Order: sequence, then structure tokens, then C-alpha cells
Amino acid sequence: MAFPLFAQYSGFYRILNQGTASRYISIQNTKVSDESKNINYSSGVSVNTAIEALQLIKANNKDSDAGTILYITGNNNDLTLEAQGMNTQKLLKKLDQGDIKLLRGNKGELYTYVSGYPLYMLDYGFDYPTTRKSTCGIATSSWINKGLQTDEKNYVYWKIVKIDNDKEFFGVKPSEGIQIGDKYYTTLYTTFAYQLPESMKAFYVDQYNYSGTPIAELKEITNRKIPASTPVIIECSSNNVSDNKVVLLEDNLNSISGNKLKGNVFCYIPEGNEDPKLKNALEYSKSTMRVLASVNGQLAFVAENDNALRVVTKNGTKEKYIPANKVYLPINSAYNTATANGILLLQPNEYAVAASISKVTANEQDKTGIFTLTGVKVKEDNNADGLPSGIYIIDGKKQVIK
Repeated sequence: MAFPLFAQYSGFYRILNQGTASRYISIQNTKVSDESKNINYSSGVSVNTAIEALQLIKANNKDSDAGTILYITGNNNDLTLEAQGMNTQKLLKKLDQGDIKLLRGNKGELYTYVSGYPLYMLDYGFDYPTTRKSTCGIATSSWINKGLQTDEKNYVYWKIVKIDNDKEFFGVKPSEGIQIGDKYYTTLYTTFAYQLPESMKAFYVDQYNYSGTPIAELKEITNRKIPASTPVIIECSSNNVSDNKVVLLEDNLNSISGNKLKGNVFCYIPEGNEDPKLKNALEYSKSTMRVLASVNGQLAFVAENDNALRVVTKNGTKEKYIPANKVYLPINSAYNTATANGILLLQPNEYAVAASISKVTANEQDKTGIFTLTGVKVKEDNNADGLPSGIYIIDGKKQVIK
């Protein structure tokens, strides 16, 4: 299939390799190894290197991978791919070769010229090299012609696919294992803006209180338009990504002020013989971070939820990281012990009452009994037996009933 030589691009796309592995480019890093910089371009032999930032994922994983959402501008003679806060112009310049352009050939090849030699982007989807099967590499044209079989040469051809929110879409995949009633909850942090459908909601945390029972206030983004680089909690009606499609937005939305949540873009951890300097991951700290979970049927940020973390075992030791495009709540280490059992997330009306009550400011007769956070008396005495799980005012103090 031939591609238009001067095709113009401006918008959200994915890039699909035409080899039998059927894998998509996903931006997973911003770093380039010394190996990728030190290439003998004129050798005409195998160029066993990889552009580490450009990982490849199978088609059945791409719908919920924010790294596959590429904002492409330019034309086939000068393409720029932007995603996850980086772009190919910046990446190519890290090869220390000056101003380099990314081009697209009339068969769909993606390539660049370095020192006068064409270097082609290649999906290592075949048997060589076995250590690079998940990566996108670069190779000289002479090596491709000499080193690849006829059917393998398709791995140098790429199809640019427009996001149409139908067959090609981005959707939210709840991954932390949190279900409350018929709703699923997850966190998301993307460098592109998007709008949720009416079946979904987005929240952020704008304040918290550590006195007594630690609590935080959930604020809903009522227009469901999420600005770029905004960490949020998302409520879904389904656990299936195809039911949770969002609309990608090119608009420059105003940022949301007061959001206490933090987001993470990359979680790249070198494996095997990869250059250890490529590591680009945010290590989880139990003393200064909390991750989303469900505590007794209520949303909370907690110290322990491996489903919300990337857990890597090395030499028998578990290392924990904030996953790519996920969210955490930073805390002051002085409150580590106070928040060890979680920071409960409350709606604004509940939070306002709970944060203002340290004692029931009524007479002794009114003080007797159990109250909800909104001041409704649910029991005449202080015996909490039989009450549903939640936060109550008992004897003038906030208490958690499990």
C-alpha cells in the first residue's frame, strides 16, 4: 500500500506496525542509552540498538495505554510525534546529531537521516534480537536488506491511524481493583485533555484534615472536562475499557487550582542487559505517599494497596513504584502514623461537617447519642452495635465504625 507523499497531520493518532506482531508505538520513557548514541552508521551491518522511549505494545492493550496517544503534526517530510510530555524532535536530538527530522516513506517507513545515512524505525517483532522483542529500534537500510527475510521487512512499515472515538479510542481501565456498589474507581494522569461521558465522573482532592480521623474532601469536576496534566480519581459504571471511552480534546483548558493529588507519567525500569541509567520511575514511599483503595466500602487513600502500585521483585526484594499515568496523594511524613489506616474521602457537605466538629457543641443532653457527620442523630445512646460502616460522632468525637 502506498501512502500520500505530502500527507498533512494535525491531531491525535496511533501508529501501528505492519508486521505480524501488530504492535503500536507507546511512549514509555524520555531517555536514550549510550548504546543508541554510539552507532556506526556507515558500517552497513546490524545496528543492534533501540530507541528506548518508543516501546511497542500489542493491539489488545493499546486502548487504555495513554502512551499510545500521539499528537502528530507536520507532513511526511517533517513529522513530530508528541506524547507523555516529550516529542520525537527532542528525542532524536538526544542522539547528539543536531537537528534531525522524522520522515515517512511512500510505503509507510518511518526513518531519519543521521550523518547522511538513513536510519529506519524497526519493530523487533521477530526472533532477533530476543532481548529487544518489546522495543522499537533503529537500523540501517543495508542491514534491513541483508539481515531481514522478506516477511520480516514489514516490521519497518507503519500505519498512522486517526483517533475517531469509535474503532480507535482511548478508554479508562479501572486497575486498582476498587468496586463500591455498582461503581468502579481508578486514578488517571494524562498529558492530554479529555472529556468524560455522562456515565462517568471525575474528582480531585482540594483539602484534607488529619485531626481525629484523617479525612479529605472530594471535589467533582462537574463539566467532566479534564485539563491536560491533571491527576484525578475517576468513577466508572463498568470495568471494561470499551464502555469507558473518553473524547480527546485539543483545547487548552484552564488548569484546576488547589488539587492536592499528584500524577506520574513514566514507570520505566530497565531489565536484563539494558542500561541502568534508563531508569525513569517514581519509587513509592509509604511515609510520604498514599494510594487509592476501598476501606469498608468507602473510598480512601491508604498506605497499603499493591493493586495500585507496580511491584517489581529483584534479588528477592520487592520494589514498589507509582505506575505510569497513575495518581497518588502526598502527605507530610509527620502524619505517617496518623494516616496509616487510611484517609477517608468525603463529599463536600460531609467533609465540612466532619472537619469542623471536634466536639458536639450542644448541652450534655444533646451530646448523648450517636450522630452522622451531617448532624442527624441515629441512636439515643453511645452503643454503636448494628450501625453500618462509616464515620460517626460518638461522645462528641469522630469515630470510624468498621
